[in-house]
Amino acid sequence: NNRVSSLLMGANEYDEWVNNDGFSNSSLRTGLVQDIYQRFDDDYDFIILLLNEPSIPENLSYYGRLIGVSNSIEGIGLSSYDFSSEYGSSGKLKALIQMTGLEYLKYGPALHELAHQWANFALPTHSVSSTGTNLTSFLFGSHWGFTGGNTKGQLGGFEQSSLVDNGQNSYSVGEFGTFANGGNGVPYNDLELYLMGMLPISEVADFDMFANITALDIVSSTFNFSAEDRTTFTPESLEELLGQREPSFEDSQKDFKILAIVLTDHPLSEEEWTKVDATVEWFSNPGDDGTYLYNFWEATRGIGTVTIQNN
Repeated sequence: NNRVSSLLMGANEYDEWVNNDGFSNSSLRTGLVQDIYQRFDDDYDFIILLLNEPSIPENLSYYGRLIGVSNSIEGIGLSSYDFSSEYGSSGKLKALIQMTGLEYLKYGPALHELAHQWANFALPTHSVSSTGTNLTSFLFGSHWGFTGGNTKGQLGGFEQSSLVDNGQNSYSVGEFGTFANGGNGVPYNDLELYLMGMLPISEVADFDMFANITALDIVSSTFNFSAEDRTTFTPESLEELLGQREPSFEDSQKDFKILAIVLTDHPLSEEEWTKVDATVEWFSNPGDDGTYLYNFWEATRGIGTVTIQNN
């Protein structure tokens, strides 16, 4: 259906790629993409590699990963850069994504990984780790951590409306994840959509970010925590921190073209072709699929689209 391709590797090459994480090896990664550009034009914003695996291989530590190739957007907390020539692109390619399961484009974390092209480079978010009774708060980086939003975000964070201030730096919120909130089961929140260029900053609802977490107690579906620092962001304070987004919402790209390629050590069976083709068709469908999952169009409130094709 001209939606997805496969790249047939030798058994040893595929084993090296999967078991030694070839995607994270810059030499192997750039070499593979240079080969891809021998077959395909430089028309794609993203290249997504799908491992022909039923689930994440045991030697890999991630379900999905994005590696940035270029960025020219200002006002999202990220500097401009362009490594596209190393891959064989003349500046069109924004990022490479690897999904470590054949159907992870549908079940996640496809939305999550795409969000990393734009976020989180904006806020110095915090999360926690625990060893026995000891709790350590640390700078979290590329996810939202203990940050609120109009909804729980693709990159983590809690629902702002669930926040209860218990006094004396003690708070309660509804259940959430600090780095993710359930694959493709949640849409992008206001802040994510703004950073992606899908919303004007005026439509980002006020939210709180907590840092230096000193206590955390999870009771059923409620997270009770203490934090030394609380920062409330408004559209005005967010823009003061980051500067204006360029290009603005009015001029930002909202339609993206993706090349999806299955990496495999054997020719795909009819069942595998059918499965991955249906997954690609679902993710790029510009409409409501009627399930609890969100494709890209649904996750962006019908503002953004992706076209996935190989011709």
